Amino acid sequence: MIEILAQTAPATGGFDTALIAGFALFGLALVLAALELVVPSAGAITALCALCIVAGVVSFFVHSMLWGFASLAFALGGAPFAIGYGLRLWSTTPLARRAVLSTELEATRSSGVPPVGARGTALTDMRPVGRVEIDGRAIEAIAEGGFIEAGSPLAVAEGSTAASLRVRAIART
Repeated sequence: MIEILAQTAPATGGFDTALIAGFALFGLALVLAALELVVPSAGAITALCALCIVAGVVSFFVHSMLWGFASLAFALGGAPFAIGYGLRLWSTTPLARRAVLSTELEATRSSGVPPVGARGTALTDMRPVGRVEIDGRAIEAIAEGGFIEAGSPLAVAEGSTAASLRVRAIART
């Protein structure tokens, strides 16, 4: 068994096509991995990349056991680093910026809290949580006084944040 593992070249001698095919398949896998970072393919390119790596390892095993085990160790050991580096590169691409919600956009959305005292109407019964309409926008809110019937006028109360809009019932005018 050790003699088989120590074998560095195929029994026929020389460079054979299996070794060339193994390197070509690993190179194709690198190209496909880079392409996956910029082309949205729902994982199809990633599947082809993985298939190329498996085929490359098999080709190296056909050439010799030593090349096969070396390529297998390279593929298994390098995969976590390649995935991490790929994700790091991908996060800077325009595609990633469109696909992932940025903190700048979140800050813009969270600043849309109606001011204290802004008036609106309860769209649903509030027990104590329900939907309200303030400034033409439907928002989920928490009633301070407990129950507020749908259609009742209300105002934004103190202590409101983007995470919890607090409202209180006001007298009908």
